[in-house]
Amino acid sequence: MAVEVRYHVIRNGKEVGMYTSKKEADEHDKMLDIAEKLFVFIGKAENVDIKEDSLDELTVYLSRNREEVIRILKNIKPKMPQAKAAASGIDDDKKAEDKPGKGKKK
Repeated sequence: MAVEVRYHVIRNGKEVGMYTSKKEADEHDKMLDIAEKLFVFIGKAENVDIKEDSLDELTVYLSRNREEVIRILKNIKPKMPQAKAAASGIDDDKKAEDKPGKGKKK
């Protein structure tokens, strides 16, 4: 006989997720908590008329992508993926040559 442990995330009496690890369930629950707070915050905005379903989708999206949202709000440049940096042809030696006193000795 096999024993399986499952973690259920329940909101307002409805199951909204089922996970095999507590960590995943906790992360999903935290994401939903943040989305709920964003829903209330954005809902208070004057002169903004968003349908409830659209607002719900928007807040879940923002919550799932909160690290990028935080970088945007803090005006931090987005991280450039390694593949993109390599494709752009810019390498660390070239960057160093562009800075006075930091380039290779000739």
